[in-house]
Amino acid sequence: MKIARLPLLASLLALLPAASPPAYGPEMNGRIFDRAISIVERRYWNRPAIARLESIRAGYRARVVAAPDRRAVYALIGDMLDTLHDSHVYVIDPRQIAIGRARDRGEEEAGFGMSMLPDGAHVWRVRSVRPDGPAARAGVEIGWEVAAVDGQPVDIDFVPRAGERARFDFVDEDGRHHPATLEAGMEAPSPVRRAERLPGNVLLLGLDGFDRGDDRWLADHIFEQPAPAAVILDLRDNGGGDADVIARVAGAFFAENRLLVRRIAARESDQTTRGAGPRSWLGPLAVLVGPDSASGAEALAALIEESGRGITIGQRTAGALTGAAEYPLPDGGIVSVAEFDIRTSAGRRLEGTGFLPRVPVAPTLADRRAGRDPALEKARQLLRAQIAAR
Repeated sequence: MKIARLPLLASLLALLPAASPPAYGPEMNGRIFDRAISIVERRYWNRPAIARLESIRAGYRARVVAAPDRRAVYALIGDMLDTLHDSHVYVIDPRQIAIGRARDRGEEEAGFGMSMLPDGAHVWRVRSVRPDGPAARAGVEIGWEVAAVDGQPVDIDFVPRAGERARFDFVDEDGRHHPATLEAGMEAPSPVRRAERLPGNVLLLGLDGFDRGDDRWLADHIFEQPAPAAVILDLRDNGGGDADVIARVAGAFFAENRLLVRRIAARESDQTTRGAGPRSWLGPLAVLVGPDSASGAEALAALIEESGRGITIGQRTAGALTGAAEYPLPDGGIVSVAEFDIRTSAGRRLEGTGFLPRVPVAPTLADRRAGRDPALEKARQLLRAQIAAR
């Protein structure tokens, strides 16, 4: 868990005003490197692992100082920090920070009606397609590889303007190429909170992070009348967030304070939930998780499962659970440092392995393209049985 959400890679949907970049060169590059690495060396929880950084520091510094631009600087520092194999130790360059902040403000964006992310093999693939958007009208399918944009490999910094056209080379699962020229249009941002009453008076709540006010929003919906017969908490796109908010959201499902996680560093400390007492929801509960559930989302799902409070359903989570803080860099970038390791309430370490829900359910490619949600359907089925048995 961390103070700010675990960042997701850009999805070719951002519209950002141009900003004057700092002058990158040997002096600035060296300052960024020295600041980032010195913070990690001072603050990282796993002291024996710091020896890895010290052994490669000089070689990496020389390469960073000679790097030609921002992207090369941050790529090299990122490669160095990757040797620690910790999900919460990384750098974010100023460009990506600005893109993320614009999205967090809920600003309208220019996009091609799709989102895309690299898979485990670093191949960029279409993750979602907006109905009636440019990509949908061109017949683009979820799961297709994005081999090139305007004849070049995908550029994470690419930010289209409304009306801008780009030539995409898509490749389907059978290796067939599907060239398409798409024109960017303005798009409303995807909501980070979602509430829906499903048939049978089941309340579906989706949270894509743990930010200020999320706990109050969740409580308000749970206590709307009529009272729900069951609650489904969807954390499949939740990358974590503010530790105090996580504790309050978790506490909404327990009357009393409960151990949420144990922090492991030079000293051990416990973080507990904020039990909601008479305003807690103690009825049937299901939690949905998947590969994009990370950090605090994993901790919350593990607590629900380990305590027997509810049913967890979906796919193995990201395995990104250490405790981090973020520090500014000279050019406006950020270095994130894991300052403590984390164990679940049952003593399990999820970093690098993830949390496997009690009821594994994975959508097929055909499910995703057809808009079917087998994990949600399984949750509804199991909750109906619980409601009938009450």
